[in-house]
Amino acid sequence: MNMDNFAVIDLGSNSVRLVLYHHDDSGTVQEIDNIKSVLRLSAHINDQKEITEEGLRITLECLKRYKTICEGKGIDHVLGVATAAVRQAGNRAQVIEAIYQETGIPFRILTGQEEAYFGYLAIVNTLDYQDAVTVDIGGGSTEVTYFKGRSLQQAHSFPFGAVTLTQSFLRSDPPAPAQIESLKQFLAEQIGTQSWIQGLNCPLIVMGGTARNLARMHQRKVGYSLSSLHNYRLSRAQLVELMDQLAFMPLDCRKHVDGLSKDRADIIFAGLMAFDEIMKRVGSRELISSNKGLRDGLVFDLILDDQEKRLPDVLEYSTAQFMKRYRVNLSHANHVAFLTGQMFDQLREMGVLTLGDRERILLQTASRLFDIGRSINIIESAKHTFYLIENVLLLGVTHQERLMIGLMASYKSAKQMKKTAEPYGDLLGKEQLQTIQWLGTLVQCGRVMDRMMDQKVREVSFSFGKSKLQLRVSGVSEEDWVYLIIKDQMGKLSKLLGITIQLKTT
Repeated sequence: MNMDNFAVIDLGSNSVRLVLYHHDDSGTVQEIDNIKSVLRLSAHINDQKEITEEGLRITLECLKRYKTICEGKGIDHVLGVATAAVRQAGNRAQVIEAIYQETGIPFRILTGQEEAYFGYLAIVNTLDYQDAVTVDIGGGSTEVTYFKGRSLQQAHSFPFGAVTLTQSFLRSDPPAPAQIESLKQFLAEQIGTQSWIQGLNCPLIVMGGTARNLARMHQRKVGYSLSSLHNYRLSRAQLVELMDQLAFMPLDCRKHVDGLSKDRADIIFAGLMAFDEIMKRVGSRELISSNKGLRDGLVFDLILDDQEKRLPDVLEYSTAQFMKRYRVNLSHANHVAFLTGQMFDQLREMGVLTLGDRERILLQTASRLFDIGRSINIIESAKHTFYLIENVLLLGVTHQERLMIGLMASYKSAKQMKKTAEPYGDLLGKEQLQTIQWLGTLVQCGRVMDRMMDQKVREVSFSFGKSKLQLRVSGVSEEDWVYLIIKDQMGKLSKLLGITIQLKTT
């Protein structure tokens, strides 16, 4: 795709969203604005299954505003897509033509299969799962896919969503028990038509507004320490507990539930019931919230190679995007990662370290991101590094791993690290803090070895001597200034390991 700035407009059944992106020469894609308008277009469909004049009017007013925003930002590449409400309307061709005549924006009506595919593409490129079922509940349709080995196996679009289910079944406020039971039976019958959903026994990944509100409500309820919805996990018991809380709650009360958007309070329960029924059929032990969905899938489809729309390594891709976005010295960061990888492998082979391959991946990521805080200010850059990793989404890792990477990358001392980690006691225990101390110290070692950013220290080699470790560093002599700071850092590593380290040069 040859464009610097572009926009995606998602005309959905419940809301319309405009997202603006910057795509630079290095391949980095950054979201620069995100605007949502709740139109409830699926509520503006008449008995003839056509979008009403009022529905078209409010849609055109919204899209004209979005057009003005794009023009003000200098964006003339706008991709418009419409989903269930327009797709199911008998006058869809007239609606799309009216939009084009009034705004000049060409809109593409996605089929249910296309909508499901783009949702899958968003998930497989932003979460690190080999097998999963994905569910995207919109206002007027629900897309379900199953992927195995990250490859799409099944996809289906159900012609119902949170808005239409609420309108059809949950007519009173609060819903009557008989209405809830009717909706439950309807969902069971509809989902039962897709036999491939049964008994897959894999995680259920949910996306869309219902998913985001579910995750946010649960986080507020339990006092979760990290403000991130992507890759947040719940058990079915936790989902059911929230459903039971909302089931017979009047709308006025629901609007005050912490974490639940007021504009979604009336339709949230129907969406959660659909999640629960699918989770039960799949046999999922956990439900995972995704902050990425249809629009992100569309962007991946635009920017990735025509032959392969799946990233080979989600974390690697996200780390590279971080490095480009925050202007990291690539040769320096990659060399530090090379040196820390050498030290980790050798110390593990010698039995000094007893950590696994996943910890090595976390170490390598931290070794490449330790300098990102300098893009904000070199003063207290370590604090800025942790803040960015904590608050800017790093894909392909769990919430716990993300915090661990941030603490390793910003590591200065065990005391400082433990103080920074204090607010995250629900995610970081004694074992994780010990691992951070070990690996954060290795990041420090790698940094000082390339302090001059000239890759003069070509490689390092540990060996056992008499009651001590010997570390041979190639490329420097004892007269070099960098030798002195390496020697000082080895003293810290020696104290942590509980064994003397003798520094040698070659």
